[in-house]
Amino acid sequence: MAEPAFIQNLTLTQFRSYGLMDVKFDGRPVVLFGQNGAGKTNLLEAVSLLSPGRGLRRAKLSDIARQVDGEIANHWAVSVRLGYLGETENLDAPTQIGTGQSPDAPTRRQIRIDGKNAGGTELAKCLTVNWLTPAQDRLFSGPPTERRKFFDRLCLIHSPAHGQAHLVYDKARAERGRLFQAGIDDAYWLSALETDMAEYGARIAHARHITLGALQQKIEASELGNFPKAVIRLDGEAEALYDGGARHGDVFEFIKTQLQQDRALDRHAGRTLRGVHKSDLNVAHQGKNMPASDCSTGEQKALLIGLVLAHARSQKQAPPILLLTKSPPT
Repeated sequence: MAEPAFIQNLTLTQFRSYGLMDVKFDGRPVVLFGQNGAGKTNLLEAVSLLSPGRGLRRAKLSDIARQVDGEIANHWAVSVRLGYLGETENLDAPTQIGTGQSPDAPTRRQIRIDGKNAGGTELAKCLTVNWLTPAQDRLFSGPPTERRKFFDRLCLIHSPAHGQAHLVYDKARAERGRLFQAGIDDAYWLSALETDMAEYGARIAHARHITLGALQQKIEASELGNFPKAVIRLDGEAEALYDGGARHGDVFEFIKTQLQQDRALDRHAGRTLRGVHKSDLNVAHQGKNMPASDCSTGEQKALLIGLVLAHARSQKQAPPILLLTKSPPT
């Protein structure tokens, strides 16, 4: 059983409004308060970068470095020392995590765990970080892209390699689209790209299927108090196959066959029109039997909080670091 981890020390270097900052914590909940522009959200963003992806602001690497009088630092770094709340010492558990931008490789984010270079999959195994921000208030009535990104972050606890699977799938999909746009009809090249998309698309769909099942189970078993229970499902062909009991090989063959059959249509469009990159998270208010998109703004916020809390409860062995932000007072 993994021991719950917490941040003992957080060090920021040339990060947003901070030239150098070092702060200590003791495992208790932390509340940040202060005037607008004091740097509260910058601290939360720094912690959010201790997980795969671009953090709660989804900022470019070049936008994170500190700016003073028009001068932009050529690097930034976030470093934490982890503590563990368990009663027994785990010598294999990581203690130091760092991420940032190096002057030698300004376009690539670097990750180090206990002094060794690492990737997003290793990072996801160390910590689970999730967040709720005002930008997510209209998640259920906004575009499907935002709901996919939200749900795919939840998948990381059950499948730390989920982020890497997305990178491989998206790279192959983009290359396939470039071939169509350039008018290149190379059957061998297309088949190789479609094989990668089928393999990693099947992995993505399976991680979503597992996460959905864990969430549904926890939602039904939990008493969420003031937060309404949600009915959730994934609208996607590959995910539906797993729901019906299909195995990885079945889903792989389905996606590959689908891509081959859709070549003419996708060539005309210049992009891949079907696949796991088009799946959507469908959420409904259980008590009202109403789609979340039709609920009031307050009900949508409550449904979202309920989902995040259910996700946190589904990982009792290693509870997540949860970052909460609120709209500034008016």
